[in-house]
Amino acid sequence: MKLSLVGPTFPIKGGISHHVYWLQRELRQQGHEVQTISLQTLYPALLLRLFHRTPSIDTSRSAFETASLPLLHPTNPLTWLRAARAIRAFAPRAVIIQWWNPFFAPMLGCLSRLVKRDGTDVVFECHNVLPHERSRFDRAALRFAFATASAFLVHSQKVLEELRPIARDKPALVTPLPVIDDFAAEPTSDRSGRVILFFGLVRKYKGLDVLLAALPKVLSRLSCELIVAGEFYVPVDKYLAMAQELGVEEHVHLENRYIPNEEVPLLFDRADVLVMPYLSATQSGVILMAFLNRLPVIASRTGELVETVQEGVNGLLFPPGDADALADRLLQYFENGLGPIFSRNLETYRAPSTDVGEVIERLIDEATPA
Repeated sequence: MKLSLVGPTFPIKGGISHHVYWLQRELRQQGHEVQTISLQTLYPALLLRLFHRTPSIDTSRSAFETASLPLLHPTNPLTWLRAARAIRAFAPRAVIIQWWNPFFAPMLGCLSRLVKRDGTDVVFECHNVLPHERSRFDRAALRFAFATASAFLVHSQKVLEELRPIARDKPALVTPLPVIDDFAAEPTSDRSGRVILFFGLVRKYKGLDVLLAALPKVLSRLSCELIVAGEFYVPVDKYLAMAQELGVEEHVHLENRYIPNEEVPLLFDRADVLVMPYLSATQSGVILMAFLNRLPVIASRTGELVETVQEGVNGLLFPPGDADALADRLLQYFENGLGPIFSRNLETYRAPSTDVGEVIERLIDEATPA
C-alpha cells in the first residue's frame, strides 16, 4: 500500500518528529511504500522571538533521520500547494496527517481539502485533540482542520472522547502509543538511590511546581536530589525562585535545554525514579521510555497515566495537584526500597506494538462507502 505521511521530521525536534521517524520505519518494514512530507520549520521566526523560544532544531548526534520532503511552512500557503502537488504525483492510497496543536489548523486543514479534492482519503493521527493549555479559538480550529478528514487514529481513550463531539460520524480507532527502542539501554543502576527525574518539555500543565512543593516534606526525613531535564516553555525564573523560597535549591538541578537523543538513556540511568506530576494528560511517550529503561514512575492519576502505571508493580500514583500526597509517595518509595523491586518487575516489560499498516487500512475501508 502506498501511503503519504505529513508531519515534522528531523532536524525538527520533539516527540512528534520522533513518532514520524518510528511510523515511517514501521510502515516500510511492514512492506508499505511511504512518502513523507515534512515542515521547513514549526514556528515562524517572529513568533519565536515574541514568545522568547529557541528555534525548533534538533542538534542530536544520534539523529533520527527520516527520508522526507521538507515542503511545508505553517504560514506560507504556497508551500501547502507544493505539498499537495507532491502527494498527487505520488498517488497514495491515503494520507496520514499528524495532529497535535491547533496552531497548524490552517495549514493542515487546507492540505486535507486539497488532497481530498484529488479523491485521496485523509487520516488524522491525533496525539491530542484539544491542547493542554486552551484558547477560545481551539474548537473553531479543530472543526476547520477535521472537516474533510476521512478517519482518525488516536492513542488513548481520553483522546477519543475529546474527538467524538467534533467528529461524531467518522471512523476512529485507538491503538497503543509506540515508543522508539533507540532510547533503550541496559541500565547499570538498580534504582536503590534517591535521584528524582522530571523529564521533557516544561509547561504549566506538567506540574513541576507540585513536585517542588513536595520536596520540603521529603527532605525533612531523608536526603534526595531532583534533576529537571528539559526545555522550559514557561519562565524558568519562577521555578528558581520557588526552589529558593522553599529552601530546596541545593537539591534541585535544572537543565534548561532540549536533551539530545544520545543523552536520554544516560539521563534515565542516573535516576532512581521518574516523577510525572501532570495536572492533565492524554498519553505519554516519556513513561514508555522510562519503562523500557526499567525506571519506575510516580505519576498523577490523570489520563492514560492511570492505565500505564500499575500501582505497586512498576510505580505509584497520587491525586493531581496534591503536593502533600506526592511527598508521601516519594517517602514510601525511598523508605521502603521500592526502586529495585519495581525495576526488577520491569525486566519483562515490552513496549506496546501494533500492525499500524493494517490499522490504517481498516480505517480507510471503514471510511470508504461499499
